[in-house]
Amino acid sequence: MKKNKAFNMGAQAWSLALLLFLAACGGGGGSGAAGNEPPTPTPTPLPVPALSSQCEAGSVARLALEAAPPAGRNTELALLACEGATLSGLQWTQTAGPALNAMSSRSQALSVEPTAAGAYQFDLRYVDAKGRSFQAPVQFNSSSAAAAPALVVRGEPSVLAGGQTSLRAWAPGFSEAELEGAQVAWSQSGDASATLSGTDGWRVIIKAPALQRDSSLSLSVRLTLADGRTATGQFSLLVQAVPGLPADPLFTSSNPVSRTYPYLAQGPYAAALRDCVFSPYLSRSNPNNTCTLGQLPILGQTSGGAAPTVEQVMQRVVVSNDWMAEVFERFLREQDVNGDFRRMLAAVTAVVIGGQVRPAFYWSTTGAIYLDASYLWLTPAQRDSISEAADPRSGNGSTLAFATPWRYVLNNQHAVTSYAISARQSRSLSELPYDLGRLLYHELTHANDFLPPRVHASLDSSKRVYQAIPVNTASQQLAQTLPFFSQEMQGLASVLSFGATPTPVQEAYRPEDITRFFSQDRVNDDYSYSVPSGASVPREDAAMLVEEGMMQLRYGVLRDFAVTNQLQPGSSSADLVLNWGQRGRIGEPSIRPRLQLVLNDLLPWLPANFSAGLAAPLALRAGQTWGANLDQAALAAARVKPLTAQQRLNEQEQTTRVLRAR
Repeated sequence: MKKNKAFNMGAQAWSLALLLFLAACGGGGGSGAAGNEPPTPTPTPLPVPALSSQCEAGSVARLALEAAPPAGRNTELALLACEGATLSGLQWTQTAGPALNAMSSRSQALSVEPTAAGAYQFDLRYVDAKGRSFQAPVQFNSSSAAAAPALVVRGEPSVLAGGQTSLRAWAPGFSEAELEGAQVAWSQSGDASATLSGTDGWRVIIKAPALQRDSSLSLSVRLTLADGRTATGQFSLLVQAVPGLPADPLFTSSNPVSRTYPYLAQGPYAAALRDCVFSPYLSRSNPNNTCTLGQLPILGQTSGGAAPTVEQVMQRVVVSNDWMAEVFERFLREQDVNGDFRRMLAAVTAVVIGGQVRPAFYWSTTGAIYLDASYLWLTPAQRDSISEAADPRSGNGSTLAFATPWRYVLNNQHAVTSYAISARQSRSLSELPYDLGRLLYHELTHANDFLPPRVHASLDSSKRVYQAIPVNTASQQLAQTLPFFSQEMQGLASVLSFGATPTPVQEAYRPEDITRFFSQDRVNDDYSYSVPSGASVPREDAAMLVEEGMMQLRYGVLRDFAVTNQLQPGSSSADLVLNWGQRGRIGEPSIRPRLQLVLNDLLPWLPANFSAGLAAPLALRAGQTWGANLDQAALAAARVKPLTAQQRLNEQEQTTRVLRAR
């Protein structure tokens, strides 16, 4: 029920090929074979027509927008590449009209909501594949708001061909009473057809078609009230073509590429970040299309052994929207009070944050961490730009007869407060450490496991990250000196983490079997057993140890882990019944030395024997529900404290995240 993973593509995984390019030049002064023919004239390039709604001869792009959208609902503006052209360096700058909240000002598409009738204008700049810069005004006139209420559709306005995203409809003109018993239906039109799921709900999941040229996909949503009244909304989704993909892309359907760009366009590593970290053109069989440590060094190579500065970190950030980098920078400046995250970031080449990145992961092929932007949003508008599409692994293990819920707890309350999307609430930066913090401890443990601080100063700049991994990493030391034991749990990890088909024996396991297998071992989570096919070292073991240990030692946050009956579709984890569980299992005497081994190698700035500060684990109450076990003080006083509405929402959102992230 976890969320993260680490990928290691060793040198043996590359199929090496030598590509030779031969160019022959004839002697002489440009004459033909006879020496007396005139030189071939250079053709005059076609002038590039002014930007319009059509691709004319010589055009590199065309514009798609609604001429007179009514105020009060969404409208989309998109720049589409003409056939054979590619666009980069996008920048939309509003120059006229009431201020619009354009969340994607460096994307090929914007979705905005004009609040008043009148003229709106943008200055649009972009660059084509030949390096030519273009500038054009883009304008539309918003008409008065429609008399009848309309639906507003929000979401990221662009997706790469073959990618996945979501849209959500809102009905701001209707009361909750009016919406009781209403029906919602989504449909699509246009030259291409996407795969839609959830078309009878407020949110629709979209699998974009595989296209060879940029196209607009028109989506409509219709609301029918119980009394027969209707309202509609529209959204124009730009599907960006990715022509010329390799036959064996590095990023596959389980971890697809999405649209991103270097946050600092003129930063010293912008070109390498664009081409070597999250590009759809990276190939598994060509090792030369990822950067060497000379082309894109890890931060520890450039910080001179000191903790990287926030400025140095931001030079390595890649995002799908600027706000993600802005929040991340604020988090590092205001919430990384111990400097752990900056120090651990020394082991990465880049930080990729995307609204369509799911799950979060680290990959030693690129040396980067990839973060789901759902951990960073602060405002409803920011949240609108994050896809709600599920993790591809969310259905794994659905036929098993047990569940292993987890959560972080502070003072007998959920450490992470959830916010219903429909409420459109904001949250404060001070809330992020309990969610984003644990994610960073996990993913950055992977990065430091592959390239620990002890090797940063001596790395060979001619090598790539996966070639520079030293022998005897922390994960290898764990496996050799303090291994885990349960073969049954390792087998189940193949089902839960990688989608293997469970055997009849595995499907017959009951919660009491899992309790017996797990509770007598020395890992703190069942995700610790995950080992990808072809790998021999269990990397998630170290990451789970550091995640839980540092969250307790730095923030006083304890982690609950339990074995229960299976979670049924549509149910909440609050109602699961415990067979066994612990709060703060990381403090077990058999587990604490394993954590300290990892901390010694990966976080050497910590005091010696830092793990001695861990609290002894607390047994959760078997036979009680997972919800009732939240408030252990109440149970100790022989009271079962029912969950509040907010706590039930926390459990519901946690269940969604757990399923999304397995």
